[in-house]
Amino acid sequence: MIILTPIKWAVSFSISIITTKFWDSNYSECQLYLFNKIRGLKEDILTPIGYRKISNILNDEGLLTVRNTPFTNSKVFSIYQKGLKREERINRKDIVEVKNLRIEPFDSHKY
Repeated sequence: MIILTPIKWAVSFSISIITTKFWDSNYSECQLYLFNKIRGLKEDILTPIGYRKISNILNDEGLLTVRNTPFTNSKVFSIYQKGLKREERINRKDIVEVKNLRIEPFDSHKY
């Protein structure tokens, strides 16, 4: 008769995680509103609008920039581009890296 003794295994590894989930946004509600409005006008599938026309629409609605100045095409462009970069940074996928993976029989006399 053969008696088998169960083997215990020890697993060790290092893990590294890079994430943006701990980053807190400092965008005000006004900035978010302006970006979403500009994005809606710029990315309209049927009739996308240029930056100059968007600035005229926002000025006609009586809206001002965060610094209380009228909109220009360059300010609209800046708000749009910076908002896209911000969303890209916030929605970036986490990077998880596992290194130094070792699996070996567990020797209880060592520990």
